[in-house]
Amino acid sequence: MAESRADETQQEQGSYSPASFEKRAAAWMGIVYMLMLLFILNFTLFTGGRELPGTFPLFLIPVCVTLAVVIIHRLKSGALPGGRAGGVLALIGCAAGVFFGLALGVPALISAFGG
Repeated sequence: MAESRADETQQEQGSYSPASFEKRAAAWMGIVYMLMLLFILNFTLFTGGRELPGTFPLFLIPVCVTLAVVIIHRLKSGALPGGRAGGVLALIGCAAGVFFGLALGVPALISAFGG
């Protein structure tokens, strides 16, 4: 009876496997989104109800950066379904998303702080 419990304990300890790279990257992306939402909430609370109009494109940046990191990781490991050409095309799309997110969101954020 005692041996069977020891065997079960060893099997449970040996069966642990850490989360995949994609899951960890998604978790960090979630943390960034929560920080962004907390910033917006605190800004609204401490400025008497002022809003941040036009800053929604900034929410495109974390997902594009996370997707680019996952694509680069898969390119290095050779596990990208679209191959190298698909990976490069996806990276170009991610760079475009970051560029447009910054180009549309930062001026609106600056004007919200200024006025």
